[in-house]
This record gives sequence, C-alpha cells and structure tokens, in this order.
Amino acid sequence: MISALTIQGYRGFENFQMSGLGRVNLLVGTNNSGKTSVLESIFLLMSTGEPAALWQVLSRRGECLVTEVKGSPRGFRMDAEVRHLFSGHQVRPGSRFVVSAGNRVANRSVAFTIEESNPTNIGMPVAIAAGPLPGLLLKVTGHPAAAVPVIGLSSVGDLDETATVFRRPLEGQPSIFLVSESLELDELVGLWNGVVLTPAEALVLRALQFVDPEIERVAIQAATASSYYRSGSRGGFIVKLRGTERPVPIGSLGDGMWRMLVMAIAITQCRGGVLLVDEIDTGLHYSVMSDMWRLIFNAAKELDVQVFATTHSYDCVYSLAHICADADEQNPITVQRIEPGKSTAIPYAQNEIRIAADREIEVR
Repeated sequence: MISALTIQGYRGFENFQMSGLGRVNLLVGTNNSGKTSVLESIFLLMSTGEPAALWQVLSRRGECLVTEVKGSPRGFRMDAEVRHLFSGHQVRPGSRFVVSAGNRVANRSVAFTIEESNPTNIGMPVAIAAGPLPGLLLKVTGHPAAAVPVIGLSSVGDLDETATVFRRPLEGQPSIFLVSESLELDELVGLWNGVVLTPAEALVLRALQFVDPEIERVAIQAATASSYYRSGSRGGFIVKLRGTERPVPIGSLGDGMWRMLVMAIAITQCRGGVLLVDEIDTGLHYSVMSDMWRLIFNAAKELDVQVFATTHSYDCVYSLAHICADADEQNPITVQRIEPGKSTAIPYAQNEIRIAADREIEVR
C-alpha cells in the first residue's frame, strides 16, 4: 500500500509530495489544483509505463490530433500529444518526469525521459510509431521494470495509436482508473465476467440496493452485449425490480445507479491493487454517500485495495467522516488537500476529518 507519493515534472507539478496516505484517500482542492493529475500519475506508476495507459491518460483529456490518411480503412489516424504530460507542455531531449511511491512492502517508481533516436539507443523498441524511424523516443525506467522500456514517438513527440496494442498483463498490483464518464461498456463487460457467479456478485447487488432497495438481481443481457451498443452508452446491463415481471435497463435508473454499478464492479477486480476514481460523487445523492463510502471501505479492506478519489463536494467529505470510526492503524482514512502552487498536500487523519465535519470546518 502506498504510504507516500512524490511527483516530479508531471503536468503542473514541478515537485509535489503527499504523505500519510491510508487505505482510502479523498483528494480535495479547487479547480486546476492538480487532483486529477495525481490520480493519473498513480495510474502511470502502477501500469509501469504501459503505452495503453499513456494513451488512456492523454485521450480522456482530448490531448490527441486527428490526421487524415488517404487509403486507410478509417481514413484518419490519431496521435496522442505526449508533450502535455511534461511540465510546460514541452517535449525535447532531456524532458523528464518521475513518479515514485513509498510502500509498506517495497518502494515503487517510474520515470519517463525523452531521448533522440539513433542507431545506438533505438535497440529493440517494443512499441514504435508506424512508418520510418521516429525522431524521438520515450524511455521508461523504474522499479519494477517497465512494461515497455522504449516507446517510439514522432519527431514532434506524438504517440501513434497503434502503440497501444502493446500490452503486458499487470502482475501483482492491478489498477483501474474511473473517470467521471466511467468506463467504456466493453471494459465494464470484461470486468463483469470476473464478478458473475462469484461472491463479488453479492457486493455489486448490495451497492445497487443502496440507491434503489427494490433491486433484486443484476445481470448482463449477453456476453457480447458491448458490440451492440455505441461507445459511451449504458446498454447491456439490466436489473430485476421487486414486483415487476420484465427486467429494466440499468440506464433507465439514472446516473447514480450506473456510477455505483461501475465502482462496485471495479473494486472487486482490483484485489491487491489500486482503484482511482475521479469525482467519485458524480450522479450520487448525498443521502447514499455514507453507504457508498462504507461499502468501498469494507471492500477495500477485504480485498486489500487502496482507493484514491477526488471530489468538490462538501457532502462527500462529510459522508466520509461518518465511517472514520471504522478506520484503524492498518486501514486508515485520509483527506488530502491540494492547493495550487503548493509542493505538499495537507493531510487530514480520520480524527481531524470527524472534527472538521462536526464543526463544519471547510477542508476543501
């Protein structure tokens, strides 16, 4: 479990540290303070520099270029602009960012460095841009060893979409990054296959019942449901409501129901790893947030998952305070306040979170 985090040269962080981290960590702060960047940096750390993780981080922010390619099946190519990951949005030989974590078992780190490509350092890249020899390389080092040690870039530092096919199954510490838009349906279906007909299925059902107690069962319409729905849709999953004969599409039950479904499925598939949730309260009414936190905290303890989440909501912080009494030295809860321009997050332990909630002290 990560106990401390250091970020150097990533996006808006020249040098940033968080300490006193626990089992569940809620990141708060104003807009543009860097909360999401912290989640991204942890995701890249846990993925050991996998190109697909880089692509996910860049594409979700729209940091991609579309280039027309005549004669190709799609008629265009997408390139991710790696420069946005580096402080100052500049990429040149020597540009570098590092993420490192102090763990209770073993330290972990990953470093991304821009180098010029030449016959001596091109070596045997596993992920390389299509076409001629690229102008730049992204060298990935750290502990454990990088999933892909050398990634080919274009002469202006773009990552070709084809590089994302080079994936290595993560060993030991999986991570899932949930953005405010949640997962794509095909990703969620893949995770659901690890839940169905296991004890985790009961946890998912319990999570949905926090939002609507009338739900009796949850299922997916077909194993290939994702192929029938457009990207970003909420089709495929259905629920059985008490007193009704026909199932109801879960998308009919609102944003909060879908959000709870995604979080519950995701945490069951992060055993021994990290769950990252951006804007965790999206779509949820304040009345269910205490139940949400209790479910996440208990599941995190049972499955040995560490949770990092962000919020702008006072209700979300206040609801977290309700479960702080359940925390202990092995499974602490923290709130981490990130302030623009500050190099260190301000940590609040569970007793301070409770006091702030009782006295209505602003910690966001």
